[in-house]
Amino acid sequence: MAIVDDPDTDLAALAGHFGGWLRRQPGCRLKAVSSLTQASRANGFSNETYRVVVSSPGGASETLILRLPPARTGLFPDYDLARQYSFMSELAQTAGLRMAACRWLETDPGALGRPFFVSDCVDGEVAPDNPSYANSGWIVDATPGQRQCLWDGCLRQLERLAAVRWQGPLLQALDWPDRGRPRFAQHLEHWTRLGAWGRRQLPDDGADPLLRELEQWLRAYRPEQELAGIVWGDARFGNVIVRDFEPAALLDWELAVVGDPMIDLAYWLFHVFLVQVLHGGPTAASRLAGFRGDAETVAQWCEQTQRTPRDYRAYWLFNAYKMLCIWQCKAALMLRTGTWSIEQALDARRGGLLRPHIGAVLEGGSDAAFLR
Repeated sequence: MAIVDDPDTDLAALAGHFGGWLRRQPGCRLKAVSSLTQASRANGFSNETYRVVVSSPGGASETLILRLPPARTGLFPDYDLARQYSFMSELAQTAGLRMAACRWLETDPGALGRPFFVSDCVDGEVAPDNPSYANSGWIVDATPGQRQCLWDGCLRQLERLAAVRWQGPLLQALDWPDRGRPRFAQHLEHWTRLGAWGRRQLPDDGADPLLRELEQWLRAYRPEQELAGIVWGDARFGNVIVRDFEPAALLDWELAVVGDPMIDLAYWLFHVFLVQVLHGGPTAASRLAGFRGDAETVAQWCEQTQRTPRDYRAYWLFNAYKMLCIWQCKAALMLRTGTWSIEQALDARRGGLLRPHIGAVLEGGSDAAFLR
């Protein structure tokens, strides 16, 4: 069960209410819900996600994904499912971008008690968070060639996403509110607010000098040129459904924003580095064979997108700051749910083993992951 799932949820009742709503949709009058189960036990700190099997007259069945904001407690204070759905449904029309088809968005909470959306279920495997894919599972068991295929396929998806440009009413509806200010500055302020929200729920153990130093550096050295592209916001192996070591669908668009797509490239590589440091054990100093190095990956992405890597370090540090802010919220969530003790929550919020690496990159030292 994902942390945000309410253990008191009556799945049979939820299935019944969803089935009643489904039968009111055009073309679904005779359909029935055969089963409704939690979609994942290995990933998930945010939305509630369910796998729903729907049967039609004659015995044909299909599997759908039902996604709701958390009923009990969440990683973040607010959940805008309509915004998620807008990004997903629009990107699903992009040639070559692997997305699950979107079916319905319901903003009226009357049916299930909360807004929700429904998408197709895409078969495949997902890299687990718990236990980490760096320690066990299908990625560890794969050959170096298979892992290289996975890496290259995901990079191609980031390259295709980087080419997406929206204009007109769609861009205006999803863009940052103040078009007179840089998007990067508003993005940074967004994570500063969320990090502060998380910290307020934890015992005060003093200011975090690394967080403050990162914020000041990013304000002083923000990239001067940024594209109005699409930022996935959570580009990592755990959000990719994989089939035959190729991406079949990109998941979880909760953090999607309008901004420079290089943010996603930096987050992808930052998160791989994070998993190495936190879960790699004795092999943390090196990646699994087949995974390409950061310098090679950045060069490939820049060649395909016709970009310069000039701002990459700034975006890597932005994602480090973002992750530390997320950890303030995660520590608060784990404390609220009784999953962690106060000591565990306070230790996690500080970034643990990752802090010295972030500090080295901030100082411009050779420890920067992308210099390897």
